[in-house]
Amino acid sequence: MPRITEADLKKQIKNKSFSPVYLIYGTEQMFVKSYTQMLREAVAGKNPNNFNCQTFSGDINLSELATALQKTPFMAERNCVVASDIYFDNMLKDDLDTFRELAGRAWDGTVFIVSMPTYIPSKNKNSFNALVKRIEKIGSVCCFEKINSQIVEKYVAKWANENGKLISHLNATRIISNVGEDLNLLKNEVNKIAAYAKGEEITDRDIDLLSTVNLETRTYDMADDVINGRGDRAFKKLDILFCQREEPINILYALSSAYVDAYRMRVADECGIRKETVAKDFAYKNRAFVLNRARTSVSRTSTEALRKSLDVLVETDEKLKSVSVNQRFLIEQLISRLLLIAKEGRV
Repeated sequence: MPRITEADLKKQIKNKSFSPVYLIYGTEQMFVKSYTQMLREAVAGKNPNNFNCQTFSGDINLSELATALQKTPFMAERNCVVASDIYFDNMLKDDLDTFRELAGRAWDGTVFIVSMPTYIPSKNKNSFNALVKRIEKIGSVCCFEKINSQIVEKYVAKWANENGKLISHLNATRIISNVGEDLNLLKNEVNKIAAYAKGEEITDRDIDLLSTVNLETRTYDMADDVINGRGDRAFKKLDILFCQREEPINILYALSSAYVDAYRMRVADECGIRKETVAKDFAYKNRAFVLNRARTSVSRTSTEALRKSLDVLVETDEKLKSVSVNQRFLIEQLISRLLLIAKEGRV
């Protein structure tokens, strides 16, 4: 059976017409988790016994997995075996081959579910792709790809309604810009805000008071302080990021994104290109609002200063990846250099 859609999977669960093997994975991990749970419950019931429903995760024992797959159902129509978030990147080639063999055949009386709700292999991608192709031949593969921003907004509104609250399109977008498009994080955020919001509708004030601000937003604020020479405020924000245990490399990437956005808008303005064209060409989608902010932030900074800043950011990236050094010191040094460049490049 080839790859199946969300609708196909939902239909199989409803009709209890199961494939012998499933692979459920993808970037929208909230869907991966929820559909894995629904499938498991459809196969084994909501309160299955340990004999007829076994779950393996992380670094697994392949012999124990093979034994579980070969069991005869006991006082049940079928067994359910779930392999969740297997650490494929930690597995040796022989183990990968063995797992692929186990997942690549039908087991009498057993439904085998391979699910990746939080873990995505990065090192052994070829082996994982081979697993996908193998399961496609015997079972069902459902990949939950990233959904577009309009659908994300609909989910925010849906979750607000489930909590008895209304929310405007603008405020749904604000929550998304604060938290990002990870559906797990978004759902938790909407539930939290709805629980504490006093009125019938989630307002901008509720969001200001209750919403968590993600790394990108915090770093954009810091970049604005750096570009406009507010060193004390910039270092205070940086200190907060470190206290929140943000990784230096992630801070660098977010800061670099802010400068890239600013440089794109500067070049676009110099060439007479509209913001909407920039947003479309670089696929900003629901992040297009950052371009207005970037344009305003660097209005008194020279183009040459922006180019120098990008050079320093690239240099810092290379050092972080290749030199054994105190990473916090390297980021603090970067902020100091960017402040100096901004000061010298004021127009």
